[in-house]
Amino acid sequence: MANSPATLPASSDTAGGSEGKGEVQVSMREIFWYFLKLGWLAFGGPVGQIGLMHLECVERQKWIAEEEFVRALNFCHVLPGPEALQLAIYIGYKKRGHLAGALAGALFILPGFITLTALAWVYVHFWKTPQVLGILWGFRPVGLALLLAALVRISRAALKGPFAVALAVAAFGAFFFGHVPFILVLFLCGIAFIAWKRLGPGSGAAMASLLLLLPERAEAAETAARRILDISWFFLKVGLFSFGGAYAVLPYIREGAVQTYGWIDDHQMIDALALGETTPGPLISIGIFVGYLAGNGAGVPWLGASASTLWLFLPSFVFVLGAAPYMNWLTSQPGVKSFLKGVTSGVVGLMFSISIPLAKVAFMPQGHFDWITLALGIAAFAVLVLWKWLLNVVAVVLGGGALGLLRAFAPGLFGGPLAS
Repeated sequence: MANSPATLPASSDTAGGSEGKGEVQVSMREIFWYFLKLGWLAFGGPVGQIGLMHLECVERQKWIAEEEFVRALNFCHVLPGPEALQLAIYIGYKKRGHLAGALAGALFILPGFITLTALAWVYVHFWKTPQVLGILWGFRPVGLALLLAALVRISRAALKGPFAVALAVAAFGAFFFGHVPFILVLFLCGIAFIAWKRLGPGSGAAMASLLLLLPERAEAAETAARRILDISWFFLKVGLFSFGGAYAVLPYIREGAVQTYGWIDDHQMIDALALGETTPGPLISIGIFVGYLAGNGAGVPWLGASASTLWLFLPSFVFVLGAAPYMNWLTSQPGVKSFLKGVTSGVVGLMFSISIPLAKVAFMPQGHFDWITLALGIAAFAVLVLWKWLLNVVAVVLGGGALGLLRAFAPGLFGGPLAS
């Protein structure tokens, strides 16, 4: 029976607490311990994290049916935010309702919060020591290699046809040369793809009147309360517009944290990326690290980290727990799929745009090319692209850090000591 577009039909098999055929009852205690353990084991990005959930929740414990798991994963794909976190929230919601969904999501991100704030504390207090400088020297080219490897993967998946390529090029030009705000670029790309699909290649004029989100500027002097308010507002927007995964939203984090507010510089941005790959949880958790550094500038690092965590992940909880009853309806809308295809095409151009300043930071730390660093970055990129099934990402990052530590202890092997 056809439904009115204004009606969102709730599907009976997605209501929180209902049990499908062959699924077992789960207690809150089981949900607590499983998702806490999962949070500590959640390395390797969304593919590994989702694989762990499938193995335990579908194959071993039979908490959720295979078909329901696939539908839930498709549902998470259309929402902004980290899909592994959203899937954890959905599974908790499916088994025991809204409270269990919120608990599952909170436990999933808790280990990342603990480890990233601890690393941020070490970073702030010891970054000038030779050992930490060496580790960061090894991390930075690997961090850039991670970004470029992700760019290759997303390009292969997203740039299907000349229009998608044109969107990526236009997004790069608008963001890098025109300084058009990140959110507006993604919105325009999504609308352009919908118009192109519905009206054909000559429909570019359909984007003439769109709402422009104006960027903010931080004031020269501000209180700690103002800094926390800025951190909260900024990371709420990051959470609301994080389509396409963590790497896709890196241009927006850099636009705000580096260019608009000046909380961090490009060195710290690429350090955050590398450190984020060595900790459990969604990669977008690097926002916790950035929030700590932003708060540290106003003397409130822990409040900064806590505020960034809350507002970065809150949209995922609201979207999943609020929209789960309408999962099937949402994932069946053709306009949603076209919009996301356009956004993903634009993301390619945006990712390429931030790789340029970050490459300068990684390979020209003192104003000229460091050929050893360049060689390390090329080697890491080759490993990540060509041998991605043989080596874990964490191992590649830690390998770069170990090489940097060796440089700290034996600078003569690398042409001299590192400068702070």
